[in-house]
Amino acid sequence: MAWALRLPPALQNRLHPDEALYGYWGLLVGQGQDTWLAQVPVYKPPLLPYLTAGVQLLFGDSEFTLRLPGLAAGLLMVALTAALARLLYRQRWLATPAAIVVALSPFAILFSVTVFPDPLMVVLGLGACVAAVRGRTGLAGLLAGLSLAAKQTGLAWAPLALVLVLIQGTELRVRTVRFVIWFLAAVGAVLVWDAVRVRHGAQSFWESGIAGYGGLRLIWPHELPARLLDWSALVRLLLTSPVLNIVLLFGLPALAWVAVTRRRFAREGLVDLVLVAFLVVYVVLHWLLAFPVWDRYLLPLVPIVAVLGARLAWCASRVAERLARRLRQSRGLQQAPDLSRGWASRSQMIAGSVLVLTLAIPAVRAARSAIAVGGDHGVFDGIDQVSAFLGDLPEGSVVYHHWLGWHYRYHLFRARVYLAYWPEPSWLAQDVRAFGANEPRYIAFPAWESTGRVERALAREGYGLTSVLTAQTRKGEDSFALYRILPLADRGATR
Repeated sequence: MAWALRLPPALQNRLHPDEALYGYWGLLVGQGQDTWLAQVPVYKPPLLPYLTAGVQLLFGDSEFTLRLPGLAAGLLMVALTAALARLLYRQRWLATPAAIVVALSPFAILFSVTVFPDPLMVVLGLGACVAAVRGRTGLAGLLAGLSLAAKQTGLAWAPLALVLVLIQGTELRVRTVRFVIWFLAAVGAVLVWDAVRVRHGAQSFWESGIAGYGGLRLIWPHELPARLLDWSALVRLLLTSPVLNIVLLFGLPALAWVAVTRRRFAREGLVDLVLVAFLVVYVVLHWLLAFPVWDRYLLPLVPIVAVLGARLAWCASRVAERLARRLRQSRGLQQAPDLSRGWASRSQMIAGSVLVLTLAIPAVRAARSAIAVGGDHGVFDGIDQVSAFLGDLPEGSVVYHHWLGWHYRYHLFRARVYLAYWPEPSWLAQDVRAFGANEPRYIAFPAWESTGRVERALAREGYGLTSVLTAQTRKGEDSFALYRILPLADRGATR
């Protein structure tokens, strides 16, 4: 199910601008043009750029090739979530509902087909948690460090994995030291890479990342309600199922309450508290710190919600089993066949069927890119047509860009054209007046932008726009219009 639901959007959706930028970084590394990524502003850790570089060297340059790491991470996320649920609660059948939730989650589906570092960060952090529960603390520390090497917010997985190491309750000092050593080894490699970049004249990716966020700070009091509403709207899209959202809204506090008020210590209750605390702290930090309200930041919640959802399903089955036994006893049916035997297998089938039926419609909608999370959903349809046209232009042709620079950097990486950024129409008109007679010059406009201001500025210099290509979206609507800039007297000329 996971593979079938992720493949259609992986083949259909075009690259989001950030995805195109990550692909461009991979090309710079893979082609040896900037091995340390010191010549371009980089605001992410090194794992994703170097991974995309290797994938493109092996399988060639294409949008689908760029998505292979995300697809692999999306499929691994299903298996690792199932393993984590089984290991944490020592109940084998919890694996099935946990896996179903991740396989059918619209969030997991639509981010697994992107080039964002988030799927890679999540699957490495999830792997760290599984390794921690299995007692492989060195591997857990290494994977937690690699999660940070994929994206800065991967740091959130380190305390969770370390707590799961401590829950094992044996050789705590040795396990903790081993975890920390391997975690610091991975983080140290990232710091060495960044130091080499800085020595080559680049800005540290830490500084670039913080600057990109607008600086990390606590939000102002007047921002509290608006940000809470915005994050709440995104949280509801994790499963896109009102029924399951209501179950989780009331079920998770109930799990935490039972764990806190239970008289006798229970390992399962401690696990409940740890996972619920992770969800609460993660959401509160994103609410109170001035992170941009972007859907991708909530992807780490999906596997944890899936594990806790499976736990709720198991608790519900136990409650139903006890009620059935009490009902038999109240009716004096002790001698009748005990229908509660084999309840675990039946409840597993029931829980799995309910989850599939509840999540089926949102999952299909996600496979059709009809839910507004993840990467592109048709906005950049046609950029491949525009790029193919520009890639065939003769050497020295000039392509002006204002909105599509990152797409051009990737798609036209091997093209012989010159890319020129225009900040405003007057600058563009002056550049055309100075050099317009030397080389062919092209400019593309997305459908959401008007050509009016540029046409008026060019007209004052004796130039105009001649349409050469109109690209369309999957719905048959115009997406991009490509023009050649020509003197007004030669507007009838073609390519």
